[in-house]
Amino acid sequence: MKLRPYQLEVARAAMDSIQKGRGLILSVEIARQGGKNELSAHLELLLLTLYMARGGNLIKCSPTFKPQTVISMERLKQRLDDFGFDGIYRLHMGYIVQLGNAETIFLSAEGSS
Repeated sequence: MKLRPYQLEVARAAMDSIQKGRGLILSVEIARQGGKNELSAHLELLLLTLYMARGGNLIKCSPTFKPQTVISMERLKQRLDDFGFDGIYRLHMGYIVQLGNAETIFLSAEGSS
């Protein structure tokens, strides 16, 4: 799936901050059904592939585990499959997606978590 121009703008800004070690905090507002999960999944996919050899952790927090965290995990798995990583990535403990030595850890910010 191809990102829209406004999604690409956000993705480029995030990757620029990461690659140059700026550590910027980016706040992004996208309308409902505007592709937030898709943008996030593409960034996660890119980071997992960039760091699959040397390793690293990506932490993703959502307001709730169900449905938001579950939707995010499923979207990332779909993109990994789309880009040929089916059977290569692994799932751990129901909330960690690992590709090589890199992993995305999905957490909920719910008070009961």
